[in-house]
Amino acid sequence: MTIPEGTVWIASQWVVLKHDPAIGHFGQFNSFPNPEILIGPVRGEIAAMTVIHEAIEAAADILDLKMKESEIRCLEHCISGMIIRSPEVVDWIVKELRKSEDGCKRSMAAVN
Repeated sequence: MTIPEGTVWIASQWVVLKHDPAIGHFGQFNSFPNPEILIGPVRGEIAAMTVIHEAIEAAADILDLKMKESEIRCLEHCISGMIIRSPEVVDWIVKELRKSEDGCKRSMAAVN
């Protein structure tokens, strides 16, 4: 499966997600001039973990958190492990958060 390209919502803003094998390493987050995550020449599970890693890095940057690379890597592995080993919990989280998002959209529509 190819890496989905587009935008992802991270820490209150949209961040572009692109596959760019030319970068020559796993991935990177660039905050300037526009926030973007680039995923390098990796596939499958490594690409998925890299997206998680770079999303954490993006959130840390956007929220001005001073995180060490080792802390980002630790969170990447914790989140990846939960997704892999507890898919029913992840499915429940997604379902509940989507219900919450739908409620917010309905509330905003009523205000406008």
